[in-house]
Amino acid sequence: MKQLFHRKHKIKWFTWFRVSLLLVLLLAAGSLYTPYPAALVKAVTASDKPIKKKKKRKKVQPAPAPETATASPAIPVIAPDEPEEEEVEVEPWAPEDSFAMPEIKLPPFPPALPERVEPGKYEHISKMSQGLNVHSAVQFEPGASASQERNSTAAYQLRVALSLRLPAAADGEGLKLANPRLPELFSKYDELMKNARVSQWYQALYLHKQNHMRKNAATLSRLLDRHNYFDTDTILEMEAPETHRKVLWMQADMDVVSDGSDGDRLPDMPEKVKNSDYYQPMTSYRWRKRGTTPNPLLPHWQERVQKLSKDKSANASDLQYAKNVVHDLKKYSFLLAEYDSFIVVPLAFKNGGDAAYRPQLGDYAAVVVGDRIFPAIVGDFGPRFKSGEASLRLARLINPKATPFARPVSDLGVSYIIFPGSKEVEHGPIDYELMNQKVQGFLNEMGGITETARFQKVDDPLAPKPAPAATQPQMPAQPQPAA
Repeated sequence: MKQLFHRKHKIKWFTWFRVSLLLVLLLAAGSLYTPYPAALVKAVTASDKPIKKKKKRKKVQPAPAPETATASPAIPVIAPDEPEEEEVEVEPWAPEDSFAMPEIKLPPFPPALPERVEPGKYEHISKMSQGLNVHSAVQFEPGASASQERNSTAAYQLRVALSLRLPAAADGEGLKLANPRLPELFSKYDELMKNARVSQWYQALYLHKQNHMRKNAATLSRLLDRHNYFDTDTILEMEAPETHRKVLWMQADMDVVSDGSDGDRLPDMPEKVKNSDYYQPMTSYRWRKRGTTPNPLLPHWQERVQKLSKDKSANASDLQYAKNVVHDLKKYSFLLAEYDSFIVVPLAFKNGGDAAYRPQLGDYAAVVVGDRIFPAIVGDFGPRFKSGEASLRLARLINPKATPFARPVSDLGVSYIIFPGSKEVEHGPIDYELMNQKVQGFLNEMGGITETARFQKVDDPLAPKPAPAATQPQMPAQPQPAA
């Protein structure tokens, strides 16, 4: 027990504090035999004498290269090892009052890029909208550094300024530029034009053109081309001096429509039409079906409804439109652009303006081209910003080479003379014999046409062909008795 107590007493005396203190003292004593204390004393007692430096090896740095757009950073070159030099005195560094940068010589401005555009890669902006006359100008303005400007949308931008002229409505004299023969065709031409006034629908038409252009200015491919922008020379409202027959005169060009379907009159149509997603099966002029033959385009639109109903990504408006088409094809019949003679007026004519001159579906019209006059009806409404459209049948009567993609008349030489309030009480297929008579009568109420004018009657190509007349069988000749 006494020995164990003596061992514990020794452990208590030998503490870690004493061990640490002993190690510190030993290290301090040992540092006296190292160069650090001498260097410390030398640094404290040193005066402001020049510092002596020993250069071991000389490094050669390249001269700064001129700053150019294509200059790459210089690579430092190290000279071969040289013998160590003697100690030299180096003056302490002190900032200079001023310094000069080396002269920078910029390379010559690069030559202009070739004007020829690689074929197949680029499209000139003027081709995006036909008839667009392009004046381009590139302007450069001083800016900040490239790292700043590349994050600024205003530093690299295209400003589109489309300059258009609003045409003035032509009067009676101006119409002679479109068709010089007009005064020769109508007996009372001067009297009609004397009291004619520009219709409000002319201003409405060009207001819709302006809105259309402003809306699509950022997408040049959707702009109205020169032809469709300048498609209307005038729209005049006039009244015959003697009969007070009201007339709406529209002077424009003629585009072609190929819409419409009717199972009762045309039970079958070409396969490319029946299976087309773009062919319009309806016209604004319609009537309730009178027969039991289904519309030939109905199966395709029923199938379209089924596909859109199963397609989860389909647009809801497309599906609803297809359903409406199916409903109307079952219930109504429509004009056939390939077989019926009708014109199309802008949808803007449906509202506003003077009600006495407002054209309605089914109103009779006379279409004048050159010295020829063709009867027609108002059969459809077109876009609010376009005028001058007719059915494929009427277009081919004017020009046999006309197609849905080739207009019969490109200039503004077509006169659409509409007789407001002349429609029949009940809509139905065009009675061509009645239409020929009615239009001739309305022209007479205007004052009549001259002998120079050629009125072209239009027949019904879908009318049933008359059955051939039965021929009486001929009796064989009886032999004559001999004398």
